[in-house]
Amino acid sequence: RCAARLMQPRQGASDAPGLRRRACVRLFSVKQKEEPEEYKWKVSAGIIVERVPPVMPPFEPWEKEYYEWMEERQDKRRRPFPKEFHDPYGEFDYAAEQQAIDEYEPAPVVTEEDKSNNTKSTNRRLCEHLYLIAKKNGVWQFPSGPHPDQQPSLRQSANIHLLGTFSEDMDHFILGNCPIGHIEEGEERTFFYHSLYVSGDIKVVDNKETEDFMWATKEELLELFPENTAKLCDDILISLKTKNQWIYGGEPQECARAVSERAYEAAKKKE
Repeated sequence: RCAARLMQPRQGASDAPGLRRRACVRLFSVKQKEEPEEYKWKVSAGIIVERVPPVMPPFEPWEKEYYEWMEERQDKRRRPFPKEFHDPYGEFDYAAEQQAIDEYEPAPVVTEEDKSNNTKSTNRRLCEHLYLIAKKNGVWQFPSGPHPDQQPSLRQSANIHLLGTFSEDMDHFILGNCPIGHIEEGEERTFFYHSLYVSGDIKVVDNKETEDFMWATKEELLELFPENTAKLCDDILISLKTKNQWIYGGEPQECARAVSERAYEAAKKKE
């Protein structure tokens, strides 16, 4: 209908077939799709395997004092639990239980691997996060490699490079389908995925390129890695290193303790 209107000459106007023809061409012409620009980066995929700390780090002095005060405060308000509900038949040996509690000694946080500086074992630095790294061609790095075009996703490429470096005896779990960071070296861009170590022995499979491996803390990574990778680690990795110089801004736990004790005494007088 639009084409017919354009082709009909208007009343009182001169015949201009050339203009009408160009208008029809513009109206019905299909715009050709522009070819996408070629991606200039060489894409690689890597993986950061983390062993979470199995042991809680030791309390700071202010934390220890706070929990002791909380326990003391709760003991004042706690009603004793009737023994009839806990041991209705009188068969429970309270003396033996208390003796077992008094004789209990927790396992030492500093292990034999820490003393011998065995960096290939996960049984070290139990209070800190450890990360699996490999030494290839004299350079420490996370397990990584090029991403082929036929590979469906970066996540699968990262897992393939991990299992191509270490044995499949290691059980791990990749968190999500999105990388947690990337680095750029020349024309190469490497995307890293985050994985949690579950269990299994770590054995090197690729002996041609992989010279060594270790479980390192964040502080050790910052010393071993190049500048660009160290900056990435400093931004995305966790460190639970004890802060020796904690800024209190006063002593808030003491203030809270005094206020709570005064409130408790006032409520007790009202009763």
